[in-house]
Amino acid sequence: MKRFFTTILIAASATAQTSIHPPQLGFAAISGGSLRPVFGVAGNFILGPSVAGSVLSQAFSGSLGLLKTASTLAAFDAKGHMLASTDAVPGPALFAFSPDGVTALVYLASSNMLIEWTGGKFATVPFRPETSPADTVLAIALPNVFEASLIVQRNEGIWEIRLPFTRSRAASQKAVPDITAPVLALASGDLVYADAKGIVLRKPDNSELHIPGQLPVKFSLAQMDSDWVQLSDLASPRRFAVRLTPGREGFYQLPEAGQ
Repeated sequence: MKRFFTTILIAASATAQTSIHPPQLGFAAISGGSLRPVFGVAGNFILGPSVAGSVLSQAFSGSLGLLKTASTLAAFDAKGHMLASTDAVPGPALFAFSPDGVTALVYLASSNMLIEWTGGKFATVPFRPETSPADTVLAIALPNVFEASLIVQRNEGIWEIRLPFTRSRAASQKAVPDITAPVLALASGDLVYADAKGIVLRKPDNSELHIPGQLPVKFSLAQMDSDWVQLSDLASPRRFAVRLTPGREGFYQLPEAGQ
């Protein structure tokens, strides 16, 4: 009888061990356009199997993900399962998530179009573009259910434009000083950008947190998770992960596709 219970305990222990997985840190687009989950801990990452290919742009909030290929816009869940997709104009996209993670917004620069993800489907959002042909939209945010926020590059600097979804409300604009492109706007209201020493996280109260790192000359930024940002070298396959968790900030290199 004792040997029987010992066998049961060993089998149960083996089953428990096989169900243990490293923590998932989000999703990253690797060189070549493969979207893959990232597992592990800070500085020790493992890439999971690809969940999508030919990805031009992507973002993940921690519970909801969005991706853009040459002709398709899609939403996916935390396991990488596709929730819905729709045809979209060619070109990359910018993404934003609501603070509760339920709603998301997509900006398609090639058509100056906003698309909302809500209720499990995509829908075009009517809005009055307050940008000129010379403006470049760098990032978008979804501060509330009534308006979108566009971070735009102009000759005189970077500006934030608040665009209401209803015509009864007027748009507003304000300069955002001392910020350089590229820039990423988070649901918290924080802005992520770079300076000569690394990554800067600017809070809505204008306080700043600096995360040192050796940055590539040209790079892009994308949200990997609620606390992680992907930084992609535009001149090489190198990809980096920037941790924004207060007190645990860091700058790390991600493994490449073959590793």
